Amino acid sequence: MNDAMLVAHEVLCAILIFTVFCRAVRMDLTVRLDVRLAFFLLGAVACMGVPAPLIWGFQPSGFTILLLAGIAVVQLVTSRYWRKGVPLSFYRPEHMPRRRSTDREGEAHSHP
Repeated sequence: MNDAMLVAHEVLCAILIFTVFCRAVRMDLTVRLDVRLAFFLLGAVACMGVPAPLIWGFQPSGFTILLLAGIAVVQLVTSRYWRKGVPLSFYRPEHMPRRRSTDREGEAHSHP
């Protein structure tokens, strides 16, 4: 059972690293800082999780496997929203891409 838990832990960390990488390559400074930091944190922790059993003697539990699996499933399910690039709501307001030429028309006059 312990070996299966270690394998599951490693596979799930690898999935998280890959899914964060796939999102990170699409992000730049036009993406909100909180979004970039959230993905950086998730990727960094997943990277630390790979050697954790060897370096720190970490033993994954059923709970940690389920938590990793839940996060990995969220990443996989939401990947469809990243296929055409960063979702619009993740851009900084001043860098939001236009979908139509009239998207920002009159925006400067609508704010007090």
